[in-house]
Amino acid sequence: MPSKVLSYIILGKLAGDPKLSKVVELLTLNEEIIEKPNQILYCLQEYANHCQTKDDRPTTVTSALALFSATNQEPYQILYYCANGKYNPKCLTHKKEECFGENPHLRPQRQDNKRKAPNANPASHLSTAQALHTGMLLKPKNQQIVVDCGAMHHMFHSEEVLTSLTKDTKLPVTTGDSSRNLIAKGIGTASILSNNQHLTFPNSLFVPKLNFNLMSLLNLFNEELSINRHNNLFSLTTKGKEFLHGGIENNIMKVDYHLPTSHQTMVNIHPWHERLGHVGKSFIKSMGLPPTNLPCKTCDLNKAHRLPFKDHFEPVDLPLDCIHINLVGPISRLSISGYQYFLTIVDQATSFKIFWFLKNKSYAFHQFTMTKKLMENQHNRPLKKLVSD
Repeated sequence: MPSKVLSYIILGKLAGDPKLSKVVELLTLNEEIIEKPNQILYCLQEYANHCQTKDDRPTTVTSALALFSATNQEPYQILYYCANGKYNPKCLTHKKEECFGENPHLRPQRQDNKRKAPNANPASHLSTAQALHTGMLLKPKNQQIVVDCGAMHHMFHSEEVLTSLTKDTKLPVTTGDSSRNLIAKGIGTASILSNNQHLTFPNSLFVPKLNFNLMSLLNLFNEELSINRHNNLFSLTTKGKEFLHGGIENNIMKVDYHLPTSHQTMVNIHPWHERLGHVGKSFIKSMGLPPTNLPCKTCDLNKAHRLPFKDHFEPVDLPLDCIHINLVGPISRLSISGYQYFLTIVDQATSFKIFWFLKNKSYAFHQFTMTKKLMENQHNRPLKKLVSD
């Protein structure tokens, strides 16, 4: 249907309304607008918006027609704004009593959400590489250490407390129970948080079968140590400074501790290579991490390529010496007729091509056999070679 006829049909529906007679007349006389039904609808919508305003501004269709230019085929709208602290009567977004220019007290206060600029000096904060070397814990676990005056070394049964752990040493540990033999399977530095203090205990033993973590009282001081007790609480003071306190339970001094939210660990770079999506060596080097030459099976498979196919086929001279077929589908978006597959048949000698559109994959064999018989009857010779993917 021509666009002009459609425009007249739209205006004919409105001609019976006396309120819209002037609108219909002006639109009918405008040759540019009458050629495009979408512009007719746009003008009517603009006229309806003008009629809904509650102020005393003139509501005529001429303002809607003014939105179109004789040189532009697409409509554009002229927007009026208030400026210089004065209200613009042509502004349609708000009324005079709501204008921020003449009523600045109505303007909402702007919240100052200034973001701190990132520090340009990478040495002044924890770099990304250091963050990746850091083992992060989701929630701190509250645990206890028994302060033992008879222990010769600090001993821990939890490996996560120890950093720089070396497991090449096995030392026997003697306890009050002679029937029980304990073995220290490593030596490292214990790192804990207690009473908001970060404490480190070097040369601590890793004893997996130990029932309690033991803190050697003799290894806590070199010259003097004071133990103060108040009810079920105690505190340790050295050189006039309190550095540790805890509770007393069944005449046993215990110190609550938890692991730091982050502590330095010896992390293999290969797991981080996998966690970051198998990034390349250049990316790892740019983050300040040590380069890795470990083999990665996933990266090797991703870079592997299958052997290439032959870039050409053996030449043929006559039709039906070699036919190439290819079935494509299913296509996610159906055609208007409901087809989801298509079959291509190409004669290598003549480059003659046939396309069949199929609704189901099962129709492909029937279409091929029918085409094969048709071509054999046409050329009076049989098919010699068929190539398919």
